[in-house]
Formats: sequence, C-alpha cells, structure tokens
Amino acid sequence: MKLKYNFVVRNIDGRPVAVAVGKDNAEFNGMIRLNDTGKFIFDLLSVDTTEADIVAGLTDNYEVDKSEAESAVKEFLQKLRDNGLLVE
Repeated sequence: MKLKYNFVVRNIDGRPVAVAVGKDNAEFNGMIRLNDTGKFIFDLLSVDTTEADIVAGLTDNYEVDKSEAESAVKEFLQKLRDNGLLVE
C-alpha cells in the first residue's frame, strides 16, 4: 500500500502538515495535520510498503511495544482509507 496522492510535509507552527502537490492538489485540496509518528508513517507510505513494515518501523524508532504500534497503525491507516488516501 502507499499514499494515493503525492504529498509534501511541512512544519506549520511547529507541527507537521501534509499537502497534496502538483496535479494531485486538484483532487485533494486540503491539509492533513500530523504528529511526529503520523509524519513518520506518512514518509513510509510515500513508497509501497506493508502494515507490518510500518509497525516494525515504529517499534524500531519509537519507545512503543508491538501491540501498541499495531493498534495505532491500524487506526491511522483506517482513517486514510476512510478518506480515500491509500492505494492498496
């Protein structure tokens, strides 16, 4: 799976925000506010990846256990799916 649109992530007032760029901005004209882990997941989703790889990335880079990471990743990915932002 990966992000459906080409996003750029910038910091606005110290918080990461994702904005679709180029022709994708015509289809998704909005911003997505992220936290640091959300930005990390967004970065991983810029190329084709798996849910298991995202969970492994979180447990390797953040102080979180596997079950906590799995739950957070499932919730985050579901929000992206609900908004049509993933290609699977």
